[in-house]
Amino acid sequence: MSTFTEHLRALAPEALGALLGARPDLATPPPGTIRALAARASTRASVERALAEVDGTTLAALEAVVALSGASRAADRAEQEGTAEPAGRVGPRTSDLSTALGLDAHAAVEQARRLGLVWGGTELRAAPGLADALGPHSAGLGPAIGPSDDPEAPDVADRRVVDRLLEEAPPGALAVLDALTWGPPVGRAPTEPGPARSAVVWLIRHRLLLRGDAHHVLLPREVALALRGGRTVANPPRPPELVPDPVDARSLDAGAVQEAIDTVRLAAGVIAAWGVGPPAVLRSGGLGARDLRRLALDLETTAEHVALVIESAGAAGLLMDDADDPPSFVPTSAADEWAVLDVSEQWTRLAVSWLDSDRAAWLVGTRDERGSLRGALDPASRRPWARRVRRAALGVLAGLDTPGRVSAEQVHGALTWQAPRSAPPLHAVQACLAEAESLGVLSSGALTTPGRALLRGDRAEATAAMGRVVPPPVDEILLQGDLTGVVPGRPSAALAETIALTATVESRGAGLTVRFSEESVRRSLDHGWSAEDTLATLSRYARGGVPQPLEYLVLDTARRHGQVRAGAALSYLRAEPAALVGTVDDPTLRDLGLRQLAPGVLVAQVPASELVARLRVRGIPAVVEDTHGVVLHQMTAPRRIRPPRQRSEPEADPAARARHLLRVATDLIGAETASRVAGDDSTVNGGPSYPSGPPRSSSVDEGTAEPLEALATLREAVAERRTVILEIAGPDGPTSRTVRPLRVDGGRVRVIDAERETELTVAVHRIIRVTFEGDE
Repeated sequence: MSTFTEHLRALAPEALGALLGARPDLATPPPGTIRALAARASTRASVERALAEVDGTTLAALEAVVALSGASRAADRAEQEGTAEPAGRVGPRTSDLSTALGLDAHAAVEQARRLGLVWGGTELRAAPGLADALGPHSAGLGPAIGPSDDPEAPDVADRRVVDRLLEEAPPGALAVLDALTWGPPVGRAPTEPGPARSAVVWLIRHRLLLRGDAHHVLLPREVALALRGGRTVANPPRPPELVPDPVDARSLDAGAVQEAIDTVRLAAGVIAAWGVGPPAVLRSGGLGARDLRRLALDLETTAEHVALVIESAGAAGLLMDDADDPPSFVPTSAADEWAVLDVSEQWTRLAVSWLDSDRAAWLVGTRDERGSLRGALDPASRRPWARRVRRAALGVLAGLDTPGRVSAEQVHGALTWQAPRSAPPLHAVQACLAEAESLGVLSSGALTTPGRALLRGDRAEATAAMGRVVPPPVDEILLQGDLTGVVPGRPSAALAETIALTATVESRGAGLTVRFSEESVRRSLDHGWSAEDTLATLSRYARGGVPQPLEYLVLDTARRHGQVRAGAALSYLRAEPAALVGTVDDPTLRDLGLRQLAPGVLVAQVPASELVARLRVRGIPAVVEDTHGVVLHQMTAPRRIRPPRQRSEPEADPAARARHLLRVATDLIGAETASRVAGDDSTVNGGPSYPSGPPRSSSVDEGTAEPLEALATLREAVAERRTVILEIAGPDGPTSRTVRPLRVDGGRVRVIDAERETELTVAVHRIIRVTFEGDE
């Protein structure tokens, strides 16, 4: 087989299906012909996607294949001395790669074959486009110098010849070669007369250096390999060794409980706050920094923590933009369904949404390119790679032989090894691990049992594992005479609601410490409870009954509650005259427009709700009444919107996908066979038929008329050093030229026309058809 396309044509359906499975972009949409498949596999984007999947050893092996393929012909002469191997090798063998890397390269070669990045039998060949994707100096090696026309020229591919030349080298020559041996192979040529310049001139004269331009020199590939002893890397590429700090596996889950409970509590707090007072959506689409800080203050946490919870709740569909005019962030109806779940299930839904979200919560509070602050739920905070980074970082911890704690730097090093071409930045890894710690997926830097289940995709096991360590709810509170109370554990939903209406939380931990005050008790009265209802509810949960000081506080607050009442005039006040003494003349209330109509009756120029709020700040416990004098309790129904219907996708079935790819491969081979029988490859793709070039023998490839396929064929010709026939569109019609392509880049191909002995550059869009003429 002489081309990559012919290699693909020779594959069995199972092997072709495996290639499509390893590189999904090749199968979507299904290609019409093998040539189209080869063209798609040779594009820069497809090769880059495949390279993003390889680890450090495989990447080093691929670089060695490209490097040694360029030097193999020049090295054949030295290799053939005393051997019976045929000359003219075009690629290295697996044993050559093992020598070049300093380790067994068989596994790396198999991964490269599986991804279609190398092909061939005993001698490995780089797939078209691979050399371009790896860059101009693969493995830190420069261009091959090739054989010289001068029979007396030294063979610099032979280490013995290089050693002999260096024995005669002038001072400074060894230092120049040492600086370039392991790359980069480009050095600046000295311009001032002296020993350094003399050494460089001597090296160029003896073919140990190449002159790049007027200011730079290059170390030839053959010389570098000779100096390296045939190695393409200085040290064998091996994965970094992770030595975790030992931890007690049983204590990990217990350590993550508080973070999990806090996550659920904060999410419920955000839903409750935004259900009553939805914050506005900024013009940029995110949440304002002021609203975020105010919410963090109300929930007694940091802005960074509440931003993470908001992002997770948004990813879970519990919060969203209502798209009104003006728009606001409001809870969805799914939030009510989430609220009735058990704590462990609530946590699982939030954690799964965080794990699979494409949003980068760690960007909240940072500035974008224009200097603007990024807000929570900002559309600009989407990062398509965020999900992959989270799963990859947690996968490193899950893959440890013994559970333990490793640093973010170690995790980043492991990820860099696993995928050198797509390694995430260190700050992203640090942020992902910090978020996992805040959510309870990690504990003390180690993966918890629920976290492992989440990573496996087993939501039921994650919920069960968290449920085993979440303490059961308690339905009692120890009330004390200093107006404080202690809940010995996690309060039940009913007790939590009672505490939210009657007390203020002072501290959280293994227990909950709360304090009762006139302001906190007033919340229950505003909610519609009477003093008797409040005391009866507290007595239901109080182990030792309600202390007398708390009882007095509730009764006294209830007695004062409603003494001053407001209504709409815009608004009015009515009360006993003594309760309103000094109100009209109070300078802090002057902007309310208060005016006395009668003893105990005032009117104001602001709405009743604002009037009550301002009076309460002044210490007057006013309430709102309707036109019949009935007190209106401040019970605003939380706002909800319907979340968009999400299309449920069936879980991927590996067996079904394998059968689908095998069917695609079989259809592709069948279409290729039918095309060959018909003698017309171009019609399979529905492409136009152009006039053919010069007569071709039966062994000549059919050629291509598609631009993408033309690029793939040209890359094959460059890699194989083959001559092709180009049919080029011109002002006077198509013309045919027999050329040898040198390089394909940027939509142009640089070729040598052997007949005219000229070098020219042709734009790919002018090429009508590319046809292989035969081996060089």
